[in-house]
Amino acid sequence: MLVAGGDSIIWGSELEDSPHGGPNGYSKKTFAAHLAGKHYMCVAYPGIGNQEIARRIKEVLSWIPPTGVLVCWTWPTRDNQIDADEYILDMQEYLEYHKISYLFTCVDNCVVTQNPNIHWENWYLFPPSTNKHDTCVPRGFYQWAVENKYSIGVDGHPLEQAHRDAAKLIKEKFNELVKKSI
Repeated sequence: MLVAGGDSIIWGSELEDSPHGGPNGYSKKTFAAHLAGKHYMCVAYPGIGNQEIARRIKEVLSWIPPTGVLVCWTWPTRDNQIDADEYILDMQEYLEYHKISYLFTCVDNCVVTQNPNIHWENWYLFPPSTNKHDTCVPRGFYQWAVENKYSIGVDGHPLEQAHRDAAKLIKEKFNELVKKSI
């Protein structure tokens, strides 16, 4: 069972199979769902901040057996903070203490800091686009999708093809860190 946490990106807002909010309204066409296959639990929700992402994951892990976790961290400004290090480090410590395999990524690279306590080897950050003028390295999923000109919904969410291609990019790192344990 893969537990995936995040905001509207992992929820799958604007994807064709996610027509509403509420219980079980999430998409099964996000990159997290593609990676998980049949054994998938989404605890993401549109518009939430990193503190709520971490809280939702811990809540689920308190009542299901140890599992793999994929977290797509969102903009720290949703928590009225400059960075998300506090929540990232807390989740990292929790997962490692409980010996739960995990992979972190992000919507935007604004969560990437120089904090030496963050285990960056457990992250997937997206590659540069093919545009030579893009200087933003590394990238989050949203940045990568926009810079590579994937279709974006009217509310600003990358659509199905971006999620499929992201799953292909992440697959090797995901398999190395998480798939072996789920």
